[in-house]
Amino acid sequence: MGAMGPMGGGYMDLNAAIMSSFADVDAREAVNQAAAVASAAENDEEKENNDDDEDVEMSDENKENGTGGGEVPKLSSIFAPPTHLTYRGGGGFQGARTVAKDSKRWLLVNLQRDSEFSSHVLNRDVWRDELVENLIREGFIFWQTMDSTDEGKTYSQRYRVYAFPHIAIIDPRTGRSLWSKEGWTQEKPFDAEAFAEMAMDFCSKHSFDKGPVAPSQPPAKKPGAKTPSTRDFMTEEEQLQAAMAASLEAGTDAKCDNDDDEDEYVMDDDDDEVEYLGTEDEMRDEASKQKSQPEPRPEPEPEPEPKKPPSFIEALLSIEVGEEPSDGGRIQLRMPDAKRMVRKFSSSDTVRTIYAFVAHSSEEAKGGKPFSLMSGFPPKDLEGSIDSTIGDCGLAGQAITVRWKD
Repeated sequence: MGAMGPMGGGYMDLNAAIMSSFADVDAREAVNQAAAVASAAENDEEKENNDDDEDVEMSDENKENGTGGGEVPKLSSIFAPPTHLTYRGGGGFQGARTVAKDSKRWLLVNLQRDSEFSSHVLNRDVWRDELVENLIREGFIFWQTMDSTDEGKTYSQRYRVYAFPHIAIIDPRTGRSLWSKEGWTQEKPFDAEAFAEMAMDFCSKHSFDKGPVAPSQPPAKKPGAKTPSTRDFMTEEEQLQAAMAASLEAGTDAKCDNDDDEDEYVMDDDDDEVEYLGTEDEMRDEASKQKSQPEPRPEPEPEPEPKKPPSFIEALLSIEVGEEPSDGGRIQLRMPDAKRMVRKFSSSDTVRTIYAFVAHSSEEAKGGKPFSLMSGFPPKDLEGSIDSTIGDCGLAGQAITVRWKD
């Protein structure tokens, strides 16, 4: 019997045991219980493997590559915090904020509670996603802690955290929270795809090149605007005055309309139009003048206008993108309508190929609507590198945002 893989039936039973344990007990206790179940399953599996394979020796190649083990990952490693991504320097929250400010990156905060299983699921399903890892490394300093620590308690009070896990993006220049999300449900979990979409959208709208965003102020009241204490009725005398004012205004408008009509003359159907041609002698002289005048020369035909060079969009539509390569680099394209497309491109293709693929994939672009491609953090327009290769620009495995130009 072979070892259980991550996608095998043993792993599904283990996951079911975890979810069942968390229904009635504390999250940490449930993890320990599930770990015991996993350990017992591993021992039984190892015993069966030894009985079946006692006469089979591992080849030298498998020994060197370490492919003969096939051990099931431990629960402690599956749900462990993403220490490979988080800020590990001193100073806690303020230390991470200082580093984020100096490096011109946004401060990503994740406050967790040990008894909330969703906090552990966040570690497993979101922070270990390849695209999420790339986004965090490019544009964020990631600070994670538990709510039971002194730093966690201070943060909870300052930013009024009410549910866990808590995720927020902080402007390190001002300490102001620009985006946050709390809580997690089984029906609508906050998965890696949702975080990646949010992070790309956030970085496309915010930039360190601009000043900090000021807090929104309540709209100023217009002069004479009605306040809650203003009465909603008029007295009988006020109603009479309002009616008289409206009547005078209507009369003035009617008079203006009548004044405009006085200058207009409407011809009746019975009116006869008579054109004066002159006396007989005057008509004879006019005819002789017309004969003596030379006939006008025909105007030369205008030269045809030179053909205009094709527009940028027309040039892109003339490029054949070709079939998707099987061994190319994976690039995610986020369209203006929030739809996402994922395609592989060869590292030797130029960035112009990505532009051409977008132009062929959008009906609005086919109609001539100009667009731009933005990548990186802060987002950078790729048009300046349109003739560079995808490999030289390091776009393989990256996310690119498509925007309509104004």
